[in-house]
Amino acid sequence: MLLLQGGANEVNPVMAALIYRSVAMFAALKMGMTGLGVLLMVFLARYRFMRLMRVEWALYGVLFAYVSLVCYEFWIIKSPVDLPIL
Repeated sequence: MLLLQGGANEVNPVMAALIYRSVAMFAALKMGMTGLGVLLMVFLARYRFMRLMRVEWALYGVLFAYVSLVCYEFWIIKSPVDLPIL
């Protein structure tokens, strides 16, 4: 929310439409979708995705991407200079 107030844009069109209607619904849906996706992947961790790789490795990839995104967002918030927000 801090980034959105600072001029960032929500790139997901569904969530972008929702943010201006209800911030509480936006936050609940965003956390709910993330939580359900993670629970589904944890439940299916031993299965193979398209017979190529185990879902467990996709879960690690999503975790790495999410942690990287959160670190980048913290870096933007803490940055002393005005950086363009992508």
